[in-house]
Amino acid sequence: MPATGDKSYQVGQFVIDTARYRIRSGDSTIPVEPKVFDLLVHLIRHRDRVLTREELFEAIWDGRPVSDATLSNHVRSARKALGDSGDLQQTIETIRGRGYRFVAGVTELDPAAADPSPDSAGGPPPASLPRADLPPDDPPPPTRRPAASRWLLVPLALLGVLALFAVRALFAPAASPESSRPYILVVPFSVSDNASDYHRTFADQLTREVIDSLRRISALRAVPQATAFHFRDDATREAIAARLPDVQYVLEGAVSVAPDGTLRITPRLADLRRDLDVWNSAFKVRIDDRNFFETPVAIATAVAAALKVRIVRDEQRALAELPRVPQAYEPYATGWREAEQFTHQSLKRALVAFDRAIALDPDFLAAYRARSDVLRMLLTYFESPRDLLPVVESSLGAVLERDPDSAEAYSSLGLTQVMAWQWQPAWQNLSRAKTLDPSLAQTELGFALYYTALRETSKVKASLERATELDPLNTELADWGTWALMMVGEQQAARDWSETQMRQHPDNGFVFSGAGLAAYLRGDFAAGVALATRGVELTERAPVALIMLAQAHGYAGQKHEVLPLLAEAERANIYMCPYETAVAHLSLGDEASRARAMELLFEAVSLRSNCLIFLRTDPRMRPLRDDPRHVARFSELLALVALDDRAVTEYRR
Repeated sequence: MPATGDKSYQVGQFVIDTARYRIRSGDSTIPVEPKVFDLLVHLIRHRDRVLTREELFEAIWDGRPVSDATLSNHVRSARKALGDSGDLQQTIETIRGRGYRFVAGVTELDPAAADPSPDSAGGPPPASLPRADLPPDDPPPPTRRPAASRWLLVPLALLGVLALFAVRALFAPAASPESSRPYILVVPFSVSDNASDYHRTFADQLTREVIDSLRRISALRAVPQATAFHFRDDATREAIAARLPDVQYVLEGAVSVAPDGTLRITPRLADLRRDLDVWNSAFKVRIDDRNFFETPVAIATAVAAALKVRIVRDEQRALAELPRVPQAYEPYATGWREAEQFTHQSLKRALVAFDRAIALDPDFLAAYRARSDVLRMLLTYFESPRDLLPVVESSLGAVLERDPDSAEAYSSLGLTQVMAWQWQPAWQNLSRAKTLDPSLAQTELGFALYYTALRETSKVKASLERATELDPLNTELADWGTWALMMVGEQQAARDWSETQMRQHPDNGFVFSGAGLAAYLRGDFAAGVALATRGVELTERAPVALIMLAQAHGYAGQKHEVLPLLAEAERANIYMCPYETAVAHLSLGDEASRARAMELLFEAVSLRSNCLIFLRTDPRMRPLRDDPRHVARFSELLALVALDDRAVTEYRR
């Protein structure tokens, strides 16, 4: 239901501005989700009667089936936006068994009076906001915050004319073929030489926000963050053309810091094919705890206008959402910077930072999502899945409680459940994620691993191909893609994949460890040892990399190297994957080692090892799978992870 109309509404101190899709309280903007805004306006417009749940489902969700919990959560958010709660019910009253009614006093406002800011027809930007497109010698605004303020610099400004034009334009949805949508790479914004790490953190987060804003515009294709940040150190046209040949437009920017603290942000959009600049601008601003959140949207909106693409109304409202507690943004940005280092300790530091952001703003949805991603990475690579699985599920549940239609949360939950061999819910959540947003590479990776467990080779390849198209340089995909292809017996494809990924991710040790596995599985034992050794070096001797090197030595006939490497991994005193440790014992080739491997596999079940998803297809398990002395217990293992013949028949799609 579009919330537009010729009226805006005042409820107490709040103004619900239907022209600009926002709620104001004095000079502050209250951020709400698009559907929450639609729900609130619909209730206000029909405040003369009780609205049934069925009517609200039809009006707000166009009759699309959603749960009662989704409606309840949206009502709760609408109340909260107006300072109300389910206990008070001063704005929206629940009529038990019937529905909802808006009960607060409402004053209808003329649109011109709803917001004192000028419209797109003319007039300067408000004096209280920094202005876009300032010449270099413009004086800074007269106010400044104390230098002692330690949260992330939040400069930047709303592109007044362009942003308001985009809000007011009657954009209609336009489904374009994939190839016809402009394809944009946002290069991580650079900073001036006098900038501190503080400013670099800000510039990185600005880049992420611009990418997210562009990805909300369905008429555009924007390279996801995971791939975009690979161009931090080499954003030459040659590098971009070699790694992302389909990209036509590149958005780059610089953040410079003046001695008085003024920041100048200069984004520029270039067309690689025509070798010309399409759009550029400059933002000259000082610290402001609101304007930062408007600038990425302003940049994305200006890019869309420059490329002459349309933004649908729901997307425009989503772009207008702002955080409630700006101070929570500093730990949020710090958490992202830590997470990108992708070590055990950096991920733990990232988790602390995201927790701090959530403590400052309990409704900071993006922080909940980021926290869940970090927890899933810890579960996948560094810590006991049994211990972390309920924590990851709880964290993703917190995301879905606040955004019941979060494709990212369903995708992450589905991938986590694949790793935990929860096959049916994994399929359901991955399918829901793909329905909500088919552009997530993570979802396709989840499907690829699901099909790997069932040895559906063609589907594995198709899912990996789609994931690569969506996020070509995604690190997680780079690692697990090798494993998926190896486990379904596609050794040549695995070799080709791993060689490509090593070129694209030369500093990622897990990619090299996987490549070592691919090498020794095809009989190239010397290469297997060399690549696994490089994996150990790059991961700073992480236990899983040490175990992979032990396997490489064992299969190369260098059996005296196996147990010392396993002992070193154990001395790290952190989670040591029992599944891969079992494989290292199998590489020794004697009966005692096979018996020990079987014990470790049952331990892997108790610890919910994610590698057990490969139990049915893993070629390294042949000594147990084919040995009459072990076949009965191996069948028992398959049943425990629900990969026995009967179960697999039910999972095939």
